[in-house]
Amino acid sequence: MPRSFLALQGTASPFFSRLADALRERGHSVRRVNFCGGDLVYSGAGEVWNYRGKPADLPTWYAKVAQTGDFTDVIMFGDCREVHRHMHPVSQAYGLSVHVFEEGYVRPNWLTLERCGVNGRSRLPRDPAWYLDQHKVMPPIPVSNSTGYNLFDRAFHDIRYRAANTLYAARFPHYRSHRPRGGFFEYSGLAVRALRDRRHHRDAEQATRELLDAGHAYYIFPLQLNSDAQIVVHSPFDGVRDAIDRVLNSFARHAPSGSWLVIKNHPLDTGLIDYRRHATKLARELGVLDRMRFIDAGHLPTLLEHARGTVVVNSTVGLSALHHRSPLIALGTAIYSMPGLTWQGSLDNFWQHGEQPDMHLYQAFLDCVVHHTQINGDFYTRTGIAMATAGAVRRLEAAAHA
Repeated sequence: MPRSFLALQGTASPFFSRLADALRERGHSVRRVNFCGGDLVYSGAGEVWNYRGKPADLPTWYAKVAQTGDFTDVIMFGDCREVHRHMHPVSQAYGLSVHVFEEGYVRPNWLTLERCGVNGRSRLPRDPAWYLDQHKVMPPIPVSNSTGYNLFDRAFHDIRYRAANTLYAARFPHYRSHRPRGGFFEYSGLAVRALRDRRHHRDAEQATRELLDAGHAYYIFPLQLNSDAQIVVHSPFDGVRDAIDRVLNSFARHAPSGSWLVIKNHPLDTGLIDYRRHATKLARELGVLDRMRFIDAGHLPTLLEHARGTVVVNSTVGLSALHHRSPLIALGTAIYSMPGLTWQGSLDNFWQHGEQPDMHLYQAFLDCVVHHTQINGDFYTRTGIAMATAGAVRRLEAAAHA
C-alpha cells in the first residue's frame, strides 16, 4: 500500500532528496520540512514546508500536522536534534511510524536505518540469547560493496550546507544548529590539524612502537566528539573532558602498577578544546604522567590488537575492539553493551578483571545488527547515495508490512 512520508531534517547532502524522489516513483507521497537554509538548498523537487517558528512551538505544530491524517511515516537523520526530539511523543500519540537514519554502526560502507530510534534509543535487544537464537535462522549476511566514501565529498556538502544557513538566515530566524560552533571555527581547527597531520602520525607511530617493543601492558581510550549526541544525550558525562577525568582517576587508583593508558583523539576533532593539555595536567596531578600517552593519530587496529583492554563511552570503536578480542567496557549507553561482550562491572574493577568477549556471541550480534539495521551505502558520494537510496526504499517498504 502507498505510504505518506513526512521528511524532517536530513543529512547535509542530497541523500534525502534522492530518497524522496525514489519513494515518489514507487507511488508513495513525500513532503519535506525545511528548518534552515541548508535544508532548503538540499530539499530538491516536491512539496515542502519551511518551518520558521520557534523550537518551543514544534510540539504544537507537529501535532497539527499529525492530526490531518495525511501522513503514515516520519523519516529523520538523527533522533536527538532539537527539531526532531519533539516528534517522538507526537508520533506515538498519533500512530506514525518513525524511521531514523544515522551513520553506520558498522563501518565503512554501511549506514544505519532503524525504527523509532538509534544508538541509545535503539530497540535492539540487550539480551545475548536473542542474538544467538536469531543467528540460527538468519540468512547469510551479504558482503558490503565499497561506496567510494571520502572526506572531500563530505566536506563539500557540509560547507555548502553551512553557507546556505548563513545566506538564508533571515528566512529561518529562530533556527539554531545542533552543532555548538560555527563552520568557520570548526574548519579553522581542522585546517590547523591537517597542517600537523604528518607530525601527529609520526608521534603516534613512535608511541605505539615504544609500547610494543617494551612489552608494556596498556589500555586504550578513544575519544569521541564533544557535540556528539552519544556524549550529550546517551552518556553520564557533561562532555569529553568529564569522561577523561573519570577514566584517568580510575586508572591512577585501580589499574595495575606497570600498565599504561593510551588516549587517542577523535580523527575529526577540531582542536577547539585542548584535550591533550587537559589530560596531561590531570595525569601529572595524579602521578601517572609517565604512564599516559596522548596521541592524535595512530593505526587503531594495531593498538586494539595488542591492548590489555579498551575503554569507550559508546563509540563505534567498541565494535572494532570486540573484533580484535579486546576486553571492553562501555561507560555510556551502547547497543553492544551486554553480558558476554562488555564488562558489566565497574570501571575500577575492569582494569584488573576485564575479560575477552565471547566471539561466537560477537559474530551473532554483528550479523543481526547488519541484517536488521544496516544498509550498504553512504550519505555523501554519488555511488554511496545511489546504493543507500535503493536499500532504504526496500527497508522502508518492508517496514510497512512488518
